[in-house]
Order: sequence, then C-alpha cells, then structure tokens
Amino acid sequence: MIEQERQKVFTLKAILMGLMGVVLITGGAGYVDLRISSSPSLVGAHLAVGPFFLIMLLALGWNLMARRFPALVFNTRELVVVLAMMLIACFPPTAGLLRHFQRQLTLPWYYLAAGGQTEWEKFKILDYVPATLFPVPAPFMKDGLLQLDSTVYRGIFQGLAQGNEGLSFSGVPWHAWCQPLLYWGPLIVLLSICVMSLSLLMHRQWADHEQLSYPLAQILSTLTYRKEGWGVPDLFRNRLFWWGFLPVFLLYVLEYLHQWFPMEVPGLSVLMPNLKTWGVPLADKIPILGQSDGVWYLSKQVIFFSVIGASYFVASEIALTMGLSQLFTVLAGVWFFSVTGSPLSSRTDMGLMRGGSYLAYAAVLLYTGRSYYGSVFRSALKWRVRAGEDQASIWAARLLVVSFVGFTGMLVMMGLDWLIALFFALLVMLLFLVFTRIICETGIPFMQAHWWPSTFLVSLLGPAAVGPGPLVLIGLIGTVLIQDPRECLMPYVATGWKMADNAKIKLGRLFAVLVVALLVALVVGFGVTTWTQYKYGSITEQGYASKSVPTIAFNQAAQRISEMTETGVFEQSRSLHGLAKLKLVSPAAADLGFVGTGAVAVLVFALLRFRFARFPLHPVLFLVWGVYATSVVWASFLIGWAAKMLVVKFGGGKVYHQLRPFFVGLIAGELIMAGVAIVVGLIYYMYTGRPPSIVFSILVG
Repeated sequence: MIEQERQKVFTLKAILMGLMGVVLITGGAGYVDLRISSSPSLVGAHLAVGPFFLIMLLALGWNLMARRFPALVFNTRELVVVLAMMLIACFPPTAGLLRHFQRQLTLPWYYLAAGGQTEWEKFKILDYVPATLFPVPAPFMKDGLLQLDSTVYRGIFQGLAQGNEGLSFSGVPWHAWCQPLLYWGPLIVLLSICVMSLSLLMHRQWADHEQLSYPLAQILSTLTYRKEGWGVPDLFRNRLFWWGFLPVFLLYVLEYLHQWFPMEVPGLSVLMPNLKTWGVPLADKIPILGQSDGVWYLSKQVIFFSVIGASYFVASEIALTMGLSQLFTVLAGVWFFSVTGSPLSSRTDMGLMRGGSYLAYAAVLLYTGRSYYGSVFRSALKWRVRAGEDQASIWAARLLVVSFVGFTGMLVMMGLDWLIALFFALLVMLLFLVFTRIICETGIPFMQAHWWPSTFLVSLLGPAAVGPGPLVLIGLIGTVLIQDPRECLMPYVATGWKMADNAKIKLGRLFAVLVVALLVALVVGFGVTTWTQYKYGSITEQGYASKSVPTIAFNQAAQRISEMTETGVFEQSRSLHGLAKLKLVSPAAADLGFVGTGAVAVLVFALLRFRFARFPLHPVLFLVWGVYATSVVWASFLIGWAAKMLVVKFGGGKVYHQLRPFFVGLIAGELIMAGVAIVVGLIYYMYTGRPPSIVFSILVG
C-alpha cells in the first residue's frame, strides 16, 4: 500500500482540506471560547476536540460516501497531512496565544483608568513599555487624566456593537494594530519557527534512538491508517472500537439530554452517581492532610475516559508515576508543613521546584542525545549535506539557530537588554522543550507548566540584576506568549512529526506545509478574535483572562521595583546594561533552595532509572506534581495503568495490541460527544442569539 500511495501525499485535495480545517478551527475556537463558554472548548488541550472531530468526519463520513469515486477518497498519507495541519491550527486561537494577546495590550489601560492601581501610577509601570508595542494611538496622560481612544481602547473594553446591530469586519480599527504587529508579528512567527525547528531536531533522537512512545500520535494515527481498497480506516471496521465508543458516547448523550430536560431524562448523577465523580473526606479523617494544597484533589476526583484510554498507550512506569503524582504532592505538602510550620504553595514554592526540575531534565535530555545532536550540528556547519545524512534534522538545526537569534533580536528591538533577552529566550525554549517531552512521554491530553520564565528569571538573578524596565517587559511578553501552555505549538508539531514518520512522509516537505498552515492560522485567528472582541467586548467573558491575567505581571513588577527602591539599588539597577548587570545578581536563598531541590530530585531519579532498570517511578513526577492538570487526572491514569497491567499479565503482548482499538473508542466517545455539544451550542446560539443556559463540561481542563 505504501508503495502505491508514495506519490499521493501533498495532493491538492489534501492541502485544500487541511487549510479548510485550519480556518474552521482557528476561526471557530476563539469565537466559541468567548461567546459559548458553556460548551466544551473546541481546542483546550493537546488532544483537541476540533481536529479529532473533523478527521473522524473526513476519514469515516467523507471516505464512506466517496468510496465509489476513488479520486475523492483520502488515503492514509493525505489524512496525516490534513490532521497535522489542523493540529497546527490549535495553537493560535485561544490559550496558546490570542486569548491573551489583544487583552494584554489593552486591558491594563482599562484597569489603570478605573483606578485602584496606585502602585502602577507611583512607579509609572506602563511607561516602561514602549508605546510602539500598543495599538495606535497609544494612551497618554493629560492634565493628570489618562487619555484613551474611544474606538481603539474603550471599544474593545465594552464592545462596539450597539443593541441588535452587529459590527462589520471593516468596522474594526485594524489600522490601530498595524504598528504593534510590526513588532509582535515577527516575534511570534520567529518563536513559532524556532520551536518547530527544535521539535524536528529532537524528533529523530526521541523517536528512533530513545523509542519514545508518543501516545497521542499513536491514538491519532489509528484514525488515518487504512488498507488499500478500503474506503474507511481500519479502526472503524474493528468491533472493539465500537464496544469502547458506544457506551461512553451514549452515557454522555444521556447526561447531555438531562442537562436540557432535567425533569424528563435522568442523568448519570442519578443513575450511576459514582461512575464519573467520587470523593473521600480524607482531610476530615486525617486533619494534617488539610495543610497541603493538593488534598482536595486527592479527596475528590472526576473520571475522564479520554485519559484512561490515553494511559493505555503509555509506558507502565510513567502511567504509574502520573497516577501517584497527587499522593506525592500531598505528602510533600504535609512534610513541608511539619518541618517549617508553613504550607507549601503549589503555585510559588512548587513552581520554583518545577522550574529547577525542567532545568535538570533538559540537561538529562541533552546529555542522553549528545552524540546525535553533536553530529547534526557539525553537519549543519558544513556547506553541503552528504548523502545518507538526515537532511531534515540538519536543516532544522540551521533554522533553529537563525530563528533563535532572530527571536532574541526582536526582544532587544522591543526594548529588552540583550543579556536579559538572551536569558529569557533560553528559558522560553527550555520550557517548551521539556513541556513537549512531557506530552510525548505521558500522553496527558491536557497539561500546564505552572512556572513562568519571566518570574523564574527574576528568582534566579534577583530583581536588581534584571532591572526595572526588563522586569515589566518580560512580564508583558511572557504573558502574551506563554501564560498558559496548555495549547502551545511545539507538542502539536511533535505529534505531527511522529504521525508523518510512521506514514513514511518526508518531514522536510511537511515542514514547509506546516509553516504555511501556521501563517494562515495566525492571520485568521487574529482577524476573528479581534473582530469578536471589538464586537462583544473583551471584559464580558473569560473572567480569568480578562480580569486576573492583564494585571498579574505588572503587579509583580511594581512589587519588585518597590523593593529595589526601598533597598536603594533602583538607580544602579536601571543604569547598568549587558554583562555589567551580573554584579547585581542576588537571588533569594529560599528561591534557590526550591530550585535546587527540584533539580536534584530529577537527577537522582534519572540516575536510579539508569542504574536500576526496574525502578518503578519516573523523573516526570517532579515536572508535573502540584500542577492543576495532573491533580484532576491522577485517578484516571491509575485506572488506565491497572487495566494495562491486567491485560499484559493475563493476555500478553498479543492481547494488549488487539485491545488498543477499544481504548481508542473510549477516547473517541468522550471527544466526539464534546464535538456534538459544540455544534449544538453553535446552532442554538445562531437561532437565539444567546449561549445555552446549560454547562456541559466533560473534558479535562
């Protein structure tokens, strides 16, 4: 089959269908996110509803209807290309970028004008950000009052639509965004190409040399593979898939109908109250457990079938580690409280530990692949690539260097000191690298980092070494780019590389296609999201994104600047540049202690795994503990781990592989029902002008 389909990869119908999917996902996700927040998110995770739903419609529905016309049927490789393009589209529209981009450049002025930001006014926080980074005309002070353009700024605060009148696309003040996009646009594109190149560079080491499992790629690949002569992929002709899919799907249909008709249709909470949710009052029985941030999630859990299904594809020791992560979080919190008398904060204290763990794990990854990466970069420095060398990886290394230098240069052009820009850029890349590794190793559909390069850099160097201006700028830039990496680009790309590699698609050519898809996604996503916010207002929905996020970075910067003023180092910190800043390095001892603890823990576990092949826990524990995402899925991971262990123990490897379609069915049942709920919500909104009054939340996140 592969031989016959070798030329049928980047066909016109595959590219057009991929671009159509990009437009639907990127254009629809931001709109659904803002206007129909009661429905599940169209993206929301790295196993996203949108691509999963659309590829099933294409692979099953379209191929089944077009089976009499072979030229219209999508083969395995074409489906992989379409799916990889749609995965790219998941990055821009919501948490990956555009949920925060427009808000972060406008809403801080709203809160400054509303009063209450006395520290901002006292230290002139927003004056540290060049006016060229904000929409034109940038706000300014006149006679002690903040002047805000009524259309550009006040329009996006409350919305420009009046009554029943809509807002045309031309009614958006696009001209106001041209100047800031001259800076933000290249910055975002260069960072995107940088992480795509880094992912491609890492792929051969991870996939071939380390035999990484890529659980999400395994799951998605099953939706595309079909034998020659069959219209639909093999998965949909397997009874075990439908045995997994139908019970989950029908249970959710029942629950969804119950939400609409609570008196007529009984829901899961009535028929099977402990199927999805259960709780044990551990803190009541053992009061000291209440001193840990994580005890609530250890005491109460919601079961997610998509996580159970994904964990079946994960290495057993990793699934077990993910399942025990919350227990270790609580035990760490109890131990810390017993020793210090203070609670262990999962956001600050454990955030620093996770930052240190990311540093150490990145070092482990680079050390493990040092021979391969060294040979690739040596070849990349040569003018010509020799026959037999991995051309895709070599060109990825070249692009990585060029785009990283360009990204760092854009940070400097935006006002950062070159040394701080370099450190910040390195931390950003480190976060994306290890975060992607977590997704590719654990298969967790929804993940967060819960540490931020901007604040982590301040902890490592001290605020004086960073300086007042860079403090504000890295806070702003970090909020725009990496506030919530639950939908960041690199894991989507890594999943695409693995699917394409399995289908024998040339990764270099796919790279060019994905760059085009990325550019289309950025343009469409920015257009739709900006229009939506100007029409309805950016502070009417998404309380966290519109109320908390726009102020966090500036509040932290004001606090740091206040500390520098009180200690008398403000003027010196502001005047020093480049390497001269290093003499002001003064990290807090407590911060370094947490960072060092995380790093040492990862290194110890890594050494134990190198030394003892049967060591049951994985260093990923210290990358994910204390994170909300793992707090809500640990029980589902344990169930999936237990199911896999029982299958392997009593059925062996053959039965394990035979049952894989069943667990894909569990995942599909949950994601397809989420897709149905989104479609119903959109139809309801189109006819009534308001979102459904029900809240149907079935997915993790």
